[in-house]
Amino acid sequence: MSEFLSHRTAYRVWCPERGSTKEDGMRVDAFSPESAAVKWAERDDADSADYLIVRGNDATVLVAEDHDGAQEHRFTVSGESCPVYRARQIT
Repeated sequence: MSEFLSHRTAYRVWCPERGSTKEDGMRVDAFSPESAAVKWAERDDADSADYLIVRGNDATVLVAEDHDGAQEHRFTVSGESCPVYRARQIT
């Protein structure tokens, strides 16, 4: 793996429409601001167990590197449920 691809950055991700700020935002280690936003959505849905994003309630989030003065990036996160099927042999 190249050095570039193996380097993760610490980001803060927060959702103002849900009342969060940069200071109480979620810390996420990711390769890019976009991947940090996706990780936030996955964790937010799983932590709440309501799965609002997967159920079609997109969220607008802000992402910034986890240091003072970092540029903020705005993303809309969305998701979809992907069913998983299994087969088990009956003996």
